[in-house]
Amino acid sequence: MSKQSPLYPILLIPQSVKNKDFLPRIFTFEKVDDIPIGASEIDFGFLLRYYFGSCIKEQQQLLPSGHNRPFSTDFLFIEPLTELHIDIEIDEPFAFSTGEPIHCVGDDDYRNKCFVDANFVVMRFAEEQVRSQPLRCMRFLAAVVNQFIGNNTWKQQFSEVERITTVKQWTKYSAKKLKKQDYRKRYLN
Repeated sequence: MSKQSPLYPILLIPQSVKNKDFLPRIFTFEKVDDIPIGASEIDFGFLLRYYFGSCIKEQQQLLPSGHNRPFSTDFLFIEPLTELHIDIEIDEPFAFSTGEPIHCVGDDDYRNKCFVDANFVVMRFAEEQVRSQPLRCMRFLAAVVNQFIGNNTWKQQFSEVERITTVKQWTKYSAKKLKKQDYRKRYLN
């Protein structure tokens, strides 16, 4: 029996967050400007800041213990009263520069674990979702925030927005097929 591929959005929740302990175990550094930004991050970041304001930080770095190099978030949601931290990632199936498959099933497991161990919720969207369903992504984030802190202010903004349509996470094999089909160009234009 084969294991099913995960579906985006992928949501990983530390047990302590489920128990309403939101304080991160590791704090982030300031934004670093020399980190490459994905093709969809600029527009999505604008929407995140528009709806969630100063709760959104970009390109924050987390240095897990025992590591020499930090991991960087695409976006980090920090709720100021509770300190709930949500690492928001946008995953693309292959790199434009090299065509190599990225963010395939299993590729980010260790990275995700480091963030979960630091008591961050991890939320991963497929790039296709943030391009074709940006408000649905906002609704998903607002619902997760409401689930944990009971603040439905953001959730109410998206009450008329449909639920996000899931996207199957790709394997290395399927990412190579997507590259041959110029898949990313279809939704990035």
